[in-house]
Amino acid sequence: MDTEYFDFKDHMDSVEWINSLPRGMIHQRMNTLVHTVTITKNHTGWEVYVGPKDMDGGGEGIAITLDDDLALVSYEIERIAPSPY
Repeated sequence: MDTEYFDFKDHMDSVEWINSLPRGMIHQRMNTLVHTVTITKNHTGWEVYVGPKDMDGGGEGIAITLDDDLALVSYEIERIAPSPY
């Protein structure tokens, strides 16, 4: 199976906010076989979520808040427990 990537640069005007996160937390290009990525515009800026592709298998996700100028406001790491079923 070919590896496909989600490249933030293809979807956002700036990716400098990635450098404001702790090193290695996320990358400009994310493997879509392993991760899911959502980007949502809201009234205060942007919300970016990167999490495991298979939520039932558990893993870690990160919810990132950016302002209207795509500068990092905050981030929160979540631990996702595997489904017991």
